[in-house]
Amino acid sequence: MSDARSNRKAKVIPFIDRFEYDRRTNLHALVNKAKLMSLEGFESIDWDNSVWQINTGRLVRLTGKNSKTASFTFSLSPKLGSEPLDGCWELVTKALFILRYHRKYQSTPNNRNFIAALGYVSFAAKQIGQNLARLTPEALDNACGLISAHYSSTTAYNLHKHVAEFAAHCDANGLCKSLLQYKYAKMNRPANTGGLNHKRLDDPKVLETKSDKLVEPAVFRVIGELYLNVPKKHKYRFYVLMLTLLACTGRRFSEISLLPNQQLSFDDDGNSYIEYFPRKASRGNVFTPKRKLYLPSEVTPIVNDVLIELAEMTVRARSTAEEMHKFKGPDLRFLATIPEDKRLYAADLAQLGISHTILSINGWLRKKALARPDYNALTKQGIKPANPILYTDKNGLTKYCFRDFSEASLLAIHTDQFGKEYYLKDLLFIRPLGLSSGSYAHWLAISCSQSMFTTFLRYFPALTAEYASSSIQVDFTSHHFRHTLNTLLDEGGLSDLLQTEWFGRTNPRDTKAYQHTSREKRVLMLREDIKKGLAGGQLAEQIKVVPVEIQDAILKARVQAVHDVGTGICIHNFLKHPASAICNVRQIAKTMCGLKMIRCVWMSRSVSMPLLY
Repeated sequence: MSDARSNRKAKVIPFIDRFEYDRRTNLHALVNKAKLMSLEGFESIDWDNSVWQINTGRLVRLTGKNSKTASFTFSLSPKLGSEPLDGCWELVTKALFILRYHRKYQSTPNNRNFIAALGYVSFAAKQIGQNLARLTPEALDNACGLISAHYSSTTAYNLHKHVAEFAAHCDANGLCKSLLQYKYAKMNRPANTGGLNHKRLDDPKVLETKSDKLVEPAVFRVIGELYLNVPKKHKYRFYVLMLTLLACTGRRFSEISLLPNQQLSFDDDGNSYIEYFPRKASRGNVFTPKRKLYLPSEVTPIVNDVLIELAEMTVRARSTAEEMHKFKGPDLRFLATIPEDKRLYAADLAQLGISHTILSINGWLRKKALARPDYNALTKQGIKPANPILYTDKNGLTKYCFRDFSEASLLAIHTDQFGKEYYLKDLLFIRPLGLSSGSYAHWLAISCSQSMFTTFLRYFPALTAEYASSSIQVDFTSHHFRHTLNTLLDEGGLSDLLQTEWFGRTNPRDTKAYQHTSREKRVLMLREDIKKGLAGGQLAEQIKVVPVEIQDAILKARVQAVHDVGTGICIHNFLKHPASAICNVRQIAKTMCGLKMIRCVWMSRSVSMPLLY
């Protein structure tokens, strides 16, 4: 289904200050400016190499992953042969990659998709004998057609946007002889409402709200049972609390996992809220002002209890994170009282909370020559073993503690609108680092990543079987809670503008993609609200003086469409009398089609967050 954006072109600001008639001169100016950029992590790259390896900086800090490097390959998609980009296509791709990243700090997946999109453009252009300077919309259309054939609708939609962005950069920086002003005509946001099917209003199925992006009520019930029944000392209690906040707030996973450490706050009117940083994966790690998230009244006590419990649960991990931040390394306080020359055996390591396997034949200390044999040591039975017992010292353990330490954990995660920086120690969800052996490195703290949460969901059915009334399979993602809460708020009467504001979006059109209530159900709901006196407007006033036995007939004839226009609801049937798509409910007599206020209603109840059950 079209998302009503087909005429909107990508708008970008030029990277170069002065255009020349020669397009090659403009390209070289773009490349020279890119080479002058000094970006964190780009110090060791070789411009002429087709693979760039980034070892530090924002590109390495992937949301939901603990990566230490990020690589970018400037080549065609594997579906096109994986040949390296060459000539002007290589130059423009590398230059735009650096310059757009310097301007907006896009995430690693976003940059990789941008490179892939330009690979398709170069392939399609070469097929019809065009270079960058002679690029035309025909080549861009061919590239988008190939993308649609090779990828799913969701991935293709993102790549189509990158093709349009590339065309805008070409126009803004004078790289092509033709003014492209391009946007793929067939680019549609992936359908989410099932198309333009119609149902009779007396069909019982009209009252059902169904979508594969909505979380079933049974899942909410099971999450509530887990919250009540899973013991506080359970190893998965941490993730149950995170799941509870996802279900109660409808925030993105990255917004919940990177919440700043806090307790429930209240404004001057007594309304409860928490503070968070809006994040979106495609935008990368950019400066984002901290915002207030006002909570529905029914979930306020739950969120309050979760925050209190998390504060108690993360005391030790937070202390470790503070020590890491202070001394720029792992927390070694547990080694402070150990003499430098003391021999540390397997039993000593166990007492320190370190796995004794690092002293084994394949252990890390043995491989690094930090384990030494004690030929005089005896077993617990007082017997001298055939193979000497190994030991290490404080220096060996110190090096082992640095093994998994990453300097990325010392970098600022958030910067608010006042310039305050938030580090790992300032996050709400922090925990000890888990090791491949199944043990925990209590000397290192880490935030909760998407991969950790995904691992927990693999054990979710077994956990529900033990602590809930029924065992359920995981057929939801963290983003499905966002769709579900958005739909509940929509059906509860919250306007599109307030939905956009509450969910932290910038474009009100995006809210439509999260609403899964059918048009038919909206009509029936509005009719009921008018009958109950919950709506204002001329029609609502007329219904009050109409005999009860004919109210349904009048509403059936008058309310045949529902259009949320921000400040009210328009019930004009556009199929009968087309009108302007942009309308202000208070000036409908002038700006729409002379329908006056008779075609408009608005909710008369106070604008507040509806209760969620």
